[in-house]
Amino acid sequence: MFRRPVTIPTPLAASELGQTIPADELRVLSTLGTEIRFAAGRVAMTEDAVGRECMLVIDGSFAVERLGERVAELRAGDFMGEVALLTGQPRNATVTALEDSTAHAFSRREFSSLLGRCPTIAARVNAAAKQRTLVAA
Repeated sequence: MFRRPVTIPTPLAASELGQTIPADELRVLSTLGTEIRFAAGRVAMTEDAVGRECMLVIDGSFAVERLGERVAELRAGDFMGEVALLTGQPRNATVTALEDSTAHAFSRREFSSLLGRCPTIAARVNAAAKQRTLVAA
């Protein structure tokens, strides 16, 4: 059986996330999920919708809005949608591509696998989700 080499996208590898997590976790991350391309202006997630997946920004940028007010901007290495998967609550923000962008989408099952296999990523995701939950409250 031949293994296909795993390619880690350059913007992700160069991001703060890519620079601080172990290479084996980056490889696991790259084998899960599905790449999605977003044209500038396309909504990736809608506030109050049911969360069925979370995404990791690979390149480009996304605006995060709560109640119509911009609260953050996401770039390569940032997760979005994780709070809904971790809490079972509806989405707490609308996320829109600011430019042509790429993200890696993880189903609930893939996200659970990622967190179980990648303790460094799991710690970062949980810390970010806790912070975002506090801000949204």
